Amino acid sequence: MHSIHDLRRIDLNLLVILDALLDECHVSRAAERLAMTQPAVSHALNRLRDLLDDPLLVRAGNQMQLTRRAFELAEPLREILGGVRRLVLGDDFDPASAEMELRLGMSDYGAWVVLPALLPLLRREAPGIHLDVRQASRVGMAEQVASGELDGALGVFPMLPEGLRMQQLFEERFVCLCSRETLGERQRLDLDDYLAAPHLRVALQQSPAEEIDSHLEKLGRRRQVAATVPHFSVAPSLLAGTDLVLTIAARMLPDDLENCGLASFEPPLKLAPFDFVQIWSEASEDDPARRWLRGKLAEVTRRT
Repeated sequence: MHSIHDLRRIDLNLLVILDALLDECHVSRAAERLAMTQPAVSHALNRLRDLLDDPLLVRAGNQMQLTRRAFELAEPLREILGGVRRLVLGDDFDPASAEMELRLGMSDYGAWVVLPALLPLLRREAPGIHLDVRQASRVGMAEQVASGELDGALGVFPMLPEGLRMQQLFEERFVCLCSRETLGERQRLDLDDYLAAPHLRVALQQSPAEEIDSHLEKLGRRRQVAATVPHFSVAPSLLAGTDLVLTIAARMLPDDLENCGLASFEPPLKLAPFDFVQIWSEASEDDPARRWLRGKLAEVTRRT
């Protein structure tokens, strides 16, 4: 059994370095952020690897990636360091009595996944907080977060401007959806039948759905788009009574497929999953209200 005295052998400054490494996934960037030298951060990483008995960061091609253990450590570590900051610096934010507006950017996919759980939580825990949800392209939302126009944004952000932080909320994948009559007795469509079928496409500026057409283009193939809509949330309801096929994020599937007369199947092409993340500015990193909201976003998305 460990006692509190075991903490005496741990340099707690290592946790601050670990937090930067998990966020940046890059030793040099973490060093710059911490105003430390690169060798010093590399030495600290080696000590952390020994302490936690895990490599934490591993090379994958030209990039470094978090191990599963490191990914699992990220959120508890932020909570611990946040608690230390509040202990030392104080925290006068009380969600139950707060009266303020918080602005989040997200697409209708983000709204579909997040808001049904987030809004009841806000009404219970922070009824005085007004949540203002706005939609823009991923570039537009990132720029608005960087400028302070938004307090944060949810979505898919492969590239971020300087000064923004990011946390993965979950990994999403694609599935196909069509009427049961379209699928018939088959369990799925093969690639040729998939490409021959008429498709319902969701066209949202810089949306993950564009990966479908980009992937097909690389294969020298093309799907037949019969209809295009601008919203993820409405698309599944448009399939009944048609021969259309929809390729969409898995969390958009209706709960009662059979009652809706719909069937789902795995795409007949290898579509990479994508990370759904939340982003915020470094300037708001220690703001207690925005930190509280980020924690709640992580909490509700863990349940989806």
